[in-house]
This record gives sequence, C-alpha cells and structure tokens, in this order.
Amino acid sequence: MDLPKNEPVWERLLDRTGRPRFFITSRPARDVYFLYEAAPGGFSKLGRARTPPELKEKYRVQEALDDV
Repeated sequence: MDLPKNEPVWERLLDRTGRPRFFITSRPARDVYFLYEAAPGGFSKLGRARTPPELKEKYRVQEALDDV
C-alpha cells in the first residue's frame, strides 16, 4: 500500500538508524490525522486521531523508534 495522494504528509519519523519508519498524514482540512508505518512493499495504516501528539501517544511511537 502506498500513502494516499490526497493526504499531505506532515511528519516523517525516523528510527535511530535514520530510516523513515512512521508517517503522519491528514485530510486536506486537517481535522483528522493518520499514522502509517513503513512496511515491506509499502505502508501499513495504524490508526487515526484528532492530533499528531494523540497518535504518537496512542501508538507509542517514540518507544517503537527507540527499540531499533
């Protein structure tokens, strides 16, 4: 799966090796944000929330980035 073309990417979160691991996108209205994780062959949609910090907390993004 590719990132949807109609969802602008607002954040690229890198792991400790410098590789992009998570991406935060939104609808054009920025009323809902989506979290994707890089996966073999594309991206996996993890979930959605009203704000990027809410997504990061809900899916423990920082912990996942530190575990590399």
